[in-house]
Amino acid sequence: MKDKLNMGSLAIILGGLVLSLELYGLKFVQMIELTATGSCFTNSLDYINTELGFAIILPILVIGYGIFVIIKHKNEK
Repeated sequence: MKDKLNMGSLAIILGGLVLSLELYGLKFVQMIELTATGSCFTNSLDYINTELGFAIILPILVIGYGIFVIIKHKNEK
């Protein structure tokens, strides 16, 4: 049972790290888009409707899965 708790915690930590790296990388994408087209989105959430949306949503789903596993583990006790 402790393995599930560790897996949930690891999912939250890794999901948070990946999401953080993606948001920092988003500034790089904005810089490239600004030089290529002359404009870019100013709000990070506007990129969800583009090709980058899947990459932004996936870590959020991993974090949600980790929270679900931890809550399920706590309710089983």
